[in-house]
Amino acid sequence: MKPFLLCLKIVLLTCCFSAFAVETESRPEAEHITSIVVNLDNSTVKDNVLGFLKGYEGKTKTPRVLKSMRVDIRRSLNALGYYHFEIQFSEDSQAVAVTIKLEAPLKWKTVNIDLIGEGKANAELLALIEDVPVRIGKQVDHSDYQATKSRLESELLELGYFDYQWQESKLIIHQGNRYAGVRLLLDTGIRYQFGGLTIERSTKAADYIRSLSPFSKGQPFEAGLLSDFNLALNETPYFSAIKVYPLLKARARGQIPVSVHVKDKPANSFELGAGYSDDVGAKTRFKWVKPWITKSGHSFESNLRISQKQQDITASYTIPVENPNDDLWRVLGGYQLQDDVTEGIDSRIWNVQVQRQWLTDDDWIRTAFIKREHESTEQKNETQKTEMLIPGVSYLKKESKGGALPYWGNKRLISIEGAADSLLSSTNMLKVRWNNEWLRSVEARHLFFGRIDLGAIVTKDIDKIPFTHRFLAGGDQSIRGFAYESVGPRDDEGRILGGKYLATGTLEYNYQFHPSWRAALFIDAGTATNDFSDAWEVGAGFGFRYLTPVGPIRLDHAWGLTKESKSTRLSIVIGPEI
Repeated sequence: MKPFLLCLKIVLLTCCFSAFAVETESRPEAEHITSIVVNLDNSTVKDNVLGFLKGYEGKTKTPRVLKSMRVDIRRSLNALGYYHFEIQFSEDSQAVAVTIKLEAPLKWKTVNIDLIGEGKANAELLALIEDVPVRIGKQVDHSDYQATKSRLESELLELGYFDYQWQESKLIIHQGNRYAGVRLLLDTGIRYQFGGLTIERSTKAADYIRSLSPFSKGQPFEAGLLSDFNLALNETPYFSAIKVYPLLKARARGQIPVSVHVKDKPANSFELGAGYSDDVGAKTRFKWVKPWITKSGHSFESNLRISQKQQDITASYTIPVENPNDDLWRVLGGYQLQDDVTEGIDSRIWNVQVQRQWLTDDDWIRTAFIKREHESTEQKNETQKTEMLIPGVSYLKKESKGGALPYWGNKRLISIEGAADSLLSSTNMLKVRWNNEWLRSVEARHLFFGRIDLGAIVTKDIDKIPFTHRFLAGGDQSIRGFAYESVGPRDDEGRILGGKYLATGTLEYNYQFHPSWRAALFIDAGTATNDFSDAWEVGAGFGFRYLTPVGPIRLDHAWGLTKESKSTRLSIVIGPEI
């Protein structure tokens, strides 16, 4: 009996293992999702759905995974306001295809945003509420809801409402009656004031730091004033590093202290640079700055520039009065040699100048000056020598947003200067110049720049005016596609003479196609003339802008559309348009 039972067990075990083996061999191999196709006409919604489904590629295709995909598709459609739709799956061994039929999206029917607290009547906050992304009648978009909250929070922090709290924050959706609404109730808390100003380390410029502060203790907080303060300190010659920040953790009794951390520049600093341009050829520059000569903050700066066609040395001594940026005296001097920088012209110029610069009540930088110039100009073996004593005044106002990469800006410059032969000058002259520049952006990627430059010289004989004071056009900052100062009146032999009047203009469009790159199209036009009988010259071209922390590097390729030669000119300029 025992042998029989033993044999029976062996037979049964063998059958079980055989059955297991057969079952294992017959199970199909697991399929993986290799690609996902979404059939949908609306490209915006389609891209959003694909974004939600991207993580499913490579996963094993199971009922659970397909159910999860359906949930994520619903989420992606809801995010853009679509709550009524049909979803159909069709699948094979290599791909999953999703066909979506959309009904009309929901639109915001009610938007209630209310403020309580000290900021409930703040004009800037109320204006922002009227301009938030969520608006009645607009298609529902969950990102607009989040953006609305973020913009309100950012504005509160900008204005010093650091203790704000959301009392209510609801996105309300009723699919059955196709209703969508927003309910936001925000307690702003108190608005903090500026507290004391603390300078973290010892510096000779402590008094100037305090004088440059655009705010005072007890004034309502504005983050923009901290940025202005930081920029003002950066413009002084005294510091190599600057940091201005509010001490949020130290706020108390409705005030927030401000800390300033600066690092003084060394007693002497030196800079060496090199480059190339079509106008002057290969060039080098050496700069020496001595930022602190006396206890009162006097500073000295000298620049030596050497190129194939131009060499010059300049020096300036600055004496601050109260504000070292906008309220100062400056003494300048220099000597310059130019060899064929302007076509066929060799010149030697030395000058000395005294300036008084200060800020007007409406924030124009006013500079009054008097300068003494000696100039010797040679053109085809003919030499003109002049001596001029030139008093004058200029007004400059420059505004920009965006720091080294501005997206908005205005620049206006008006200057007037003159000379009289009865006052140590070779001839009588009255010279007026007006420059206006605009920079605007649309939807972040589109940047527009415009410039107008006008000038006039009142004189009986333009030939007696020093050559460097006459008007000429052409070059990187004038009419691109034409050589530097090659546009202007000429004599019968074709020699450039310069004119009484100047009129040039620029229109430029930039498109940002990459976080670090912009493409540009531009057209420049203008003339330098004695009577406006000369034809206007036109240049146009394209370029690229590489965006760096210190400003854009602008590479332009331009054609002189109205000149006989169809040669092109390449230019590289470092720095913002404004």
